[in-house]
Amino acid sequence: MSGSVSLNKNRLIVRNLKLTQFRNYEYAAIDFHPKVNALTGLNGMGKTNVLDALYYLCLGKSYFTSGDRNVIMQHKDFFRLDGEVECNNYPEHIVIKVVAGSRKEIISSGVKAESISDHIGKYPVVIIAPDDIQHLLEGSEPRRNFLNNTIIQSNKSYLEDILLYNALLKRRNAMLKEFQIRNTFDTLLLESITAPMLAPAQRIYDRRKEESEKLSVLFEKTYNEIAQSYERCTFRYESQLAIHDIGYLMDRYAERDRILGRTTQGIHKDDLVFMMNEEPVKNYASQGQLKSFVLSLKMAQYAMIEKNTSTKPVLLLDDIFDKLDTNRVQQLLRLLVDKDFGQIFITDTNRQRITDVLNDVNTDYKVFQVEFGKIE
Repeated sequence: MSGSVSLNKNRLIVRNLKLTQFRNYEYAAIDFHPKVNALTGLNGMGKTNVLDALYYLCLGKSYFTSGDRNVIMQHKDFFRLDGEVECNNYPEHIVIKVVAGSRKEIISSGVKAESISDHIGKYPVVIIAPDDIQHLLEGSEPRRNFLNNTIIQSNKSYLEDILLYNALLKRRNAMLKEFQIRNTFDTLLLESITAPMLAPAQRIYDRRKEESEKLSVLFEKTYNEIAQSYERCTFRYESQLAIHDIGYLMDRYAERDRILGRTTQGIHKDDLVFMMNEEPVKNYASQGQLKSFVLSLKMAQYAMIEKNTSTKPVLLLDDIFDKLDTNRVQQLLRLLVDKDFGQIFITDTNRQRITDVLNDVNTDYKVFQVEFGKIE
């Protein structure tokens, strides 16, 4: 189904996308609907790969894997993404090319990005995937990544601080490991790497503290709308820097770092603590509550990015029927449609099911059938 839609100018819309040797697609060209797009087909056919391509187009990296080599089609040595987008009514052409062993190329409207930081934040995007529940509830690193992903899409200086801090942290850990192997320790040499970490670490902490407080307010409101229940769900930001200055921590724990061969203090240890009625959410919540909790987090992330960028991000919903029942999905989509979210992409194994839900919520949409890396 396709129809006319009233489009608010403050949004990102992907008009079309071409994939060349990206994951299981040797070549595919797709023209999208500006409102809702549903990709249907059996598992393993390539539905999620289209969402990952859209995410990659917007942020210059895959959501599902850390290495670019992993998204190049098997037995090939490069991939290319080509997309026409509208960002706040301004048309742009994005091309991303990755050749194995070479530096990534990102070109927007004919201008080549000097680094990925030049690209991140220009095209806001939020994705919700089936494994998000497990990842966000079981590991501190995915929770930090979630917070980072929320902030970097509207704050370039924060991204630069993260890149700088992580590069220095990697060097510091390598040096500590070398000291451990050789049974030596050079305080001045270690300090030469530690000192430049202090300023970006403090700026990262300050920004995370400020943004997490705002995000928490949005999250609580969103959870009440989605779950429509009486439990109180919250989260708080925890950091070693909330108690001690980063310079003090580095000095105090230098001996421990030497013994362990790694940096034990810093913003790379930060975390988000998820709570439900003052109890840890993963120990207390039912499966339905956990699903609603993580869904609300992602919806709060969407609202936060929209607020900070004044642009409605593209929303990617991967196989949400796997984690939510039909009634809850219908409730979610009605919420998205009624609140005039931006462009939405949904994957589902059951074409009839998603078509019925989209008809029920009375929205314009387009459905694509995906089979073995081919799209109809």
